[in-house]
Amino acid sequence: MIQRVGIFYNDQAGHSQSARLARQFAAKAAKQGIQSAYITAPSVDEAITAVAKAAHRYDALVAIGGDGTLNLVATAFLRAKKTVPLGIIPGGTVNNLAHQLNIPPLPLIAIDRLVTAMTQDHTVSIGIGQCGDHAFVSSLVFGALADISNQVRQQEKRKFGPIVYLAKGVQLLVTNRSYRIEMIHDGGSETSRIWTGLVTTTNGVGRVQYIPDDESDLLHVSLLHHFRWNETLTYLRYFLSGHFDQMKGVTYFTTEKLRLVPVNAKHTIRLRLDGDKGPALPMTIRWRPRYLPVLLPKEGK
Repeated sequence: MIQRVGIFYNDQAGHSQSARLARQFAAKAAKQGIQSAYITAPSVDEAITAVAKAAHRYDALVAIGGDGTLNLVATAFLRAKKTVPLGIIPGGTVNNLAHQLNIPPLPLIAIDRLVTAMTQDHTVSIGIGQCGDHAFVSSLVFGALADISNQVRQQEKRKFGPIVYLAKGVQLLVTNRSYRIEMIHDGGSETSRIWTGLVTTTNGVGRVQYIPDDESDLLHVSLLHHFRWNETLTYLRYFLSGHFDQMKGVTYFTTEKLRLVPVNAKHTIRLRLDGDKGPALPMTIRWRPRYLPVLLPKEGK
């Protein structure tokens, strides 16, 4: 039975509504006899430490934010070697996992459903990805698209907004940089040149199922070996229509374990985990099935 809950939100994420949503959830939970405490921290490392400690202290945790916030919580669980039921209140820029779990995008509706799930003490366990001591709950990206995002500094995002991604993207796409990478996975090993790699925990990203016919409970890996400007619309059409794996120049497979090793790389190849900068290659990526217990109301409730 859930009686004590820790509410984690990121004061640094740029969403002033997070504290207000935390108070609104706490008020509704209190009416059901559930006590709440707030968890915040000034930095990512301190937040991971605080959430890891909270996993040993509370019956459940609530995360207010997007995929980046959920990534932080899952990473804290890995390092604490303990999980507790997790409630999700969408509040970030990217909410892919919330979309996949059909959690309402409107926070107040999500709060009502979360309180219902807590009174029912009902969870659904989902798989996550792990690379080193980092987690990812939705997606891992490496290659050119990760380079574009990783080169955008927080100050630039605040000053120029989304246009800065376009500027960095044009700069990198003109060079058409790709990397030669050795991949070791369940099906064997191979070395090939990759422009961008995408690893997801489901067969979709957000509400888009780019490989709808494959619902394997494994890591889903898509590799785009080259990029051509004149095929941009074709890439998008195949992705949105659910036939990305059928496109020429794309390799798709599922695996439980994936080892990525750069071959004669002149640049550091850094991962992008759930929209935030991650560790660099080489790296072993593992599938953790049914790892994260997410609080969701019973069907029909």
